[in-house]
Amino acid sequence: MKPNRLISFALSCAMLLPCLSALCGCGTNEIILRVYNWEEYIDEGGEGSYVYDMLLEDIDSSAEDISEDEIVAPSVIEDFEVWYEETYGTPIRVEYSNFGTNEDMYNQLKLGDSYDLICPSDYMIMKLAAEDMLEPFRADFFDKTDEHNYYVNGVSDYIAQVFENNYVTVRTEDGQEHSAAWKDYAAGYMWGTTGLIYNPEYVDEEDLDGWAAMLDSAYRNKVTTKDNVRDTYFVGLAILFRDELLDLGDRFAAGELSSSEYNEQLTLIMNRTDEQTVAQVQEILLEMKSNIYGFETDSGKKDMVTGKIWLNFAWSGDAVYALDLAEEPEGDDEPVYLNYYIPEECANLWFDGWVMPKGANVEAAQAFVNFLSRPDIAVRNMYYIGYSSVIAADEVFEYVNDTYSVEEGDEEEGVAYDLSYFFGEDKSVLTYEDQLYRQLYTQYPPENVMVRCAVMDYFDEDTSERVNELWTKVKGETLELWTILVICVAIVVLAGGALYLRFGAKLDLRRRKPKKGYRRVDQSPVIHS
Repeated sequence: MKPNRLISFALSCAMLLPCLSALCGCGTNEIILRVYNWEEYIDEGGEGSYVYDMLLEDIDSSAEDISEDEIVAPSVIEDFEVWYEETYGTPIRVEYSNFGTNEDMYNQLKLGDSYDLICPSDYMIMKLAAEDMLEPFRADFFDKTDEHNYYVNGVSDYIAQVFENNYVTVRTEDGQEHSAAWKDYAAGYMWGTTGLIYNPEYVDEEDLDGWAAMLDSAYRNKVTTKDNVRDTYFVGLAILFRDELLDLGDRFAAGELSSSEYNEQLTLIMNRTDEQTVAQVQEILLEMKSNIYGFETDSGKKDMVTGKIWLNFAWSGDAVYALDLAEEPEGDDEPVYLNYYIPEECANLWFDGWVMPKGANVEAAQAFVNFLSRPDIAVRNMYYIGYSSVIAADEVFEYVNDTYSVEEGDEEEGVAYDLSYFFGEDKSVLTYEDQLYRQLYTQYPPENVMVRCAVMDYFDEDTSERVNELWTKVKGETLELWTILVICVAIVVLAGGALYLRFGAKLDLRRRKPKKGYRRVDQSPVIHS
């Protein structure tokens, strides 16, 4: 093509661009917000969402002739896009993607993937902040005088204090360091505890001896733990320092320690990572490995429902899911009533929160967090994913109350369950007695239990190396004798085959008769302490 024709063609294309943009519906002023979140961790709309089920309930209770196919239940993300344009006058499109673990997410950031908003867990929030990988939230995000600032006006005081009173040392590229509160870099999303789901048909809570129940031979091959080093290391610490932790609890009960002093000292114990402690925890986890059915990430819930296991180390949100699923099984299966147990020594208090990586569109990212914190949206997300929102507005409390309160006309007498520490003064639910250790207890443990829940710190580089080495040894498969023999025989056969192919004509190995019979091998498992 000649130069003058090339120039004319380029000018024509440039003149057509606005028209093409209009036709595609992708104007140049559209904002792209890149959000990176856990799988199934937001209301995705459609069947099973809060909006869908409420509309379906309304249809069932009315005389309207509307089919289920006609119900339109948009996702929270779709509703945000509409809300943002109405509020700020600019169209926005959310590019939403998922990660499976905190470490996967961290690695993607290190590889150069770009996001405006991500939702890591507490320890990863601290790690990202310490490495100066985050944008701080702007001061206007925390302006309580603005009634449309849903997060700061709706977050539970209990959660807000955790984010205000925990600090991380931020190390900038030029080697400078400064201390920052969690709230400077993170806004809470969901929270909960860790504990044990158990089947009371096979396990009596009175027989549960704290976290050491996972070592109890009475439950051999009927226990599972998490397939990640942080959570399982925490369990090992609790078992190792059980006496020390119980002594702290006794001193707190006797009034020798305030609640803050008790929790502070307990948290220090549950974050010990010196060489001696790691070595001792390793021995405990190896003993645990010989007793458990296996390590799992997601299968424990269903294994509890089917009865394959009786005891499962679980995050509270997953525990609620398991309790619900067992109570209302699919098909003709009989319901199973599982319980949730928080050991007397301590438990992990965890959070997932929103943070903005360096270079993020701060204004749009903060708007997304703010929208998710709107009480009606918080309820929708809680309903969809089964976890507990950090938002404690009246609408959220009413949702919890409607879910767990004694139904009108029910002959069973209700029990008052105090939730004032989370929702504010005089907030309690008149609930069924079994909820004192089932779903309500799982989602909102009472205040006297929460005081013994510790936040896990992030591991620095040296600590990570030490703890990861522990995990490698714990997860390393120990081959049993029969397995070793099979491998040896396979090697001999392969080697013999190779020799035959090379020298068979001369050696004539085919003429050798095989030995008859087999030597009996002890197949009992080898247990390593």
